[in-house]
This record gives sequence, C-alpha cells and structure tokens, in this order.
Amino acid sequence: MMKKKGMVYASWALALATGLVAGIALAQGDGKEPGVWTRLVAGSPGKTLMASAGSYDLVLARSYLCGVRNEEHRPVEAKHLAETMADYKGWEIVSGDSGKLILMKREHDISPECKENGHFGLSADGMLTLFHGVPSDQEVVQTFYRINTAKMEASLPKEEVESLKRGIRVHDLAEYNSVLSTYGEFQLSEE
Repeated sequence: MMKKKGMVYASWALALATGLVAGIALAQGDGKEPGVWTRLVAGSPGKTLMASAGSYDLVLARSYLCGVRNEEHRPVEAKHLAETMADYKGWEIVSGDSGKLILMKREHDISPECKENGHFGLSADGMLTLFHGVPSDQEVVQTFYRINTAKMEASLPKEEVESLKRGIRVHDLAEYNSVLSTYGEFQLSEE
C-alpha cells in the first residue's frame, strides 16, 4: 500500500515538474520576442510576465516532528529552474505559479531550534508541552496532551515530577521520543 502511494506521489511530482519545465521553455521564446506561454498568460502581445522571463521565488519549507516549520527563500532564474529542481529530489511540490514555487520536505527529526533549546514541561493547564526555553518562559512550540498529574505524582519519584515542572531538556529525537513515551502513560483520556 505504501509503495503504491509513493508511486502516485512520484508520478504527480514528475508531471508537475515536467509541466514547469515545458512552461519555462514556452515562456523563454527565441530571445527576440516573448515565448508563447508568456504571451498567452499576459493576454496581449505587448505585455509580458516578469516572473516567467526573469526569476522564481523558490520556497524551501521544512516541517519537523516537533511542530517547527522553517522556510528558506531562494531566487532562481527561470532558465535554471529545471537544473535547480534536480538538486531537490525527494522534496514534495506543494504549489507553483508564475512567480513562486514551494517545495516541502518532511524531516523525520526535531528541528535544530528544538535541539538547541527544547524543554518538555507542563503548561499552566496541565498539558505536556514542548517549550523553546524553560517552561517558565512560556514560549510554546508544541502541545501534546493533558497529564493526569495526581496519577503521575503517585507513580513517579518526586524528582522526576519536579524535573518535568522545571523543564526536561531534549537534545535529539531519541530524548524527545523518550519523554513522550515516559509521560504518555499519564495522559488523560478525553471523555
């Protein structure tokens, strides 16, 4: 099932990339006058689209497991778009128009920001939360689930409970998953 789904996505990405390359080729023209695509989209022979003949805003969006999403913008000349796309195999094409192309990559890791300063803790309303910095700073990155604090305090040593209240530092994906696993058993069910 997963292999079939991957093949469908790969086919869509290939079709969109092929369409973009063909569109660019049509937009380029012969250098003396605008390409067919540029003239069609502009609506009249005198108007041209700046993005088609000039450059694209290539947006590289990364989505991390910890809830962080980063974007990087790169200008790419239209004539070099096909070459540039070859550098981003494995990225998903999210959208594209005459001046902007957005690619997405889902990272199976926590973000560099979370590795640098991520802390698990409890929010004021008892939710297991990932913070940028210590929980007392209240800079929320991601919220998970409500904790049964009474059950947790009865089951865990006092040091572990206090550690969660102060903030448990996470440096990598293994620590992130470990905290989620440890405190998952104290999750309140939504009834």
